[in-house]
Amino acid sequence: MDFFTDVARTYGGIARIPLGREAVFLISDPKLLYELLVTNRSKYRKNTRYRHAQALIGEGMLLSEDDTWKRQRLITQPAFKPASNAEQIAWMAELTSRFLNGWEAFADNGESIDVEPEFNRLAQLLAGRLAFGPRFEEIADEFCEISVRIKSHWPKPPRNLISLWFRPGAKAKFGRFKSVLSELDNLVSRYISHERLCDFENSGILSLLVKSSRKEGQEFSEKELRDQLLTLFFAGHETSATAMCWIHYFLSKYSDVRAKVKDEVARELGSDVPTFGNLEKLSYTEQVVHEALRIYSPIHSISRVALEDNQIGGYTVPAGSTIYVSLYATHRLEQYWPNPEVFDPERFTSEQCENRPRFAYIPFAAGHRNCIGGTLAVLELKMLTAQVAQRYVLDLVPGHRVVPAAGTTMSADAPPESRTRTTASAG
Repeated sequence: MDFFTDVARTYGGIARIPLGREAVFLISDPKLLYELLVTNRSKYRKNTRYRHAQALIGEGMLLSEDDTWKRQRLITQPAFKPASNAEQIAWMAELTSRFLNGWEAFADNGESIDVEPEFNRLAQLLAGRLAFGPRFEEIADEFCEISVRIKSHWPKPPRNLISLWFRPGAKAKFGRFKSVLSELDNLVSRYISHERLCDFENSGILSLLVKSSRKEGQEFSEKELRDQLLTLFFAGHETSATAMCWIHYFLSKYSDVRAKVKDEVARELGSDVPTFGNLEKLSYTEQVVHEALRIYSPIHSISRVALEDNQIGGYTVPAGSTIYVSLYATHRLEQYWPNPEVFDPERFTSEQCENRPRFAYIPFAAGHRNCIGGTLAVLELKMLTAQVAQRYVLDLVPGHRVVPAAGTTMSADAPPESRTRTTASAG
């Protein structure tokens, strides 16, 4: 991440990086990103993903291409329109309130807790209910436990075929991954079969996928449903959980910002459970969310492969070239983000946003392949931040060091010598 940032600052908006006989390109300038992701989008496709991702989410919306992707996107899009997003907040807020009850004993006793798995489980429950419907609660414990085990068997960088087969223990670990994935497949299959008995009534996005594909005269197969549901679940929960960790890391570090958030929440919500209407009033809390996403976007990079020779910014990009877009680097370009490492929510006032290029801030990627749930994700993060602020103060345990780890998401990791727990105290 730091290397890409140095390259972007030193060599400008597009840079060719030689890697032995091959070369890759880094594009970081907002105008050139628009060329890549919008103007020339038909000349590129998403980069080939590694084996674990293909096995886990198959031909879901994240990895599919061309007409398959277009059909999936069009069918799923209504689930993330503003009216649909508004309908989700009531049950999301109620579920979150019940979940946060579990922190009371820790806070009352001044005990430390590790919030990463806590936020992960909460995000899993929200993503699962959204994708599978309210009856997801019946399988939630088993589903979430399997999901955690899948993550524990995920390969560490570098994730390529050479490391898979020659890293000590890698083949055995992949075998365990496939075994756990088989458990998940069986659970999803049983759930789909159970929902079919009620003709997918009140089954969350699963209902939409089935009924919309029926209207087209080509109902999704069980494999297609499985791939879509797992894509929505895994793409939707891990990013939100990671973002919540970073938001509260910054709130702990910047006490003045935390005080403003708590004041705004107390003024606009009091002790009420958030609704869609009063969430819109939390403008400063939303600025905090966006600033955390700027500094540590859960999705820290994306890549594309050129299908033909073309030009970006006047430079020739040969067919077959890999293009990297480092959100981490673009979000640190000093011409758009002065003092970029400083956490400053005032960057996201409406006036400040109007003065920046559109693609200077792309936490959910950009162009036609942007994250379908980006708007709902921001709403969810505002809601979660507000509900925590109503009841708790999260402070980093003294001496606990946190560093960004660029895995599948930009997780908040701790060096081995400083791993402790994070304190939840009543406030």
